[in-house]
Amino acid sequence: MKQAKAPRPVSDDVDDLDDESIDGEAEDPEEGHTLSNPDLVRNFIRMWPRAIFDTPAIVGQKGSIARRIPELEKPGVYVLYRDDVPFYVGQTKGKLRSRLRTHATGVNSLKTYFWNYFSAFIVENSSHRDEVEAILISAMPSVITNSSTPTLHNVPMSEPVRRLMRELRKKG
Repeated sequence: MKQAKAPRPVSDDVDDLDDESIDGEAEDPEEGHTLSNPDLVRNFIRMWPRAIFDTPAIVGQKGSIARRIPELEKPGVYVLYRDDVPFYVGQTKGKLRSRLRTHATGVNSLKTYFWNYFSAFIVENSSHRDEVEAILISAMPSVITNSSTPTLHNVPMSEPVRRLMRELRKKG
């Protein structure tokens, strides 16, 4: 029986897009990896510019570039970046586009002003969104605290690791 080809991640760097249009294959080594559990994360968008929420898809017509990206119509988890530094992790059970657009254009939140790129993970299964968000928050110490409280258990640092940390700080 022929196995169906897994959907490709949504994400591509601009350079990868140019390469693909020329030779048909991306050079990004992550492109070839198939997720072992597509129910956890279906697709992802990596480091796309905030400007897609206020740049018209077609010059002179209404509708931003973001409105033409079907993956942004799905629920998921997202990371906001200031340049290449993770700034905020959030999730939505609604459309990623709506939630990200609120962050991009809203004036009621300080988060609005500090990011210029985003990544998004399409997580359609509601039971997995909290898990994915908790993993991302736990992995990124630079992320500001949101109302989420990850339920992952933190492994305490042992004395040898603490000693090593002190030594490294003295050298730095």
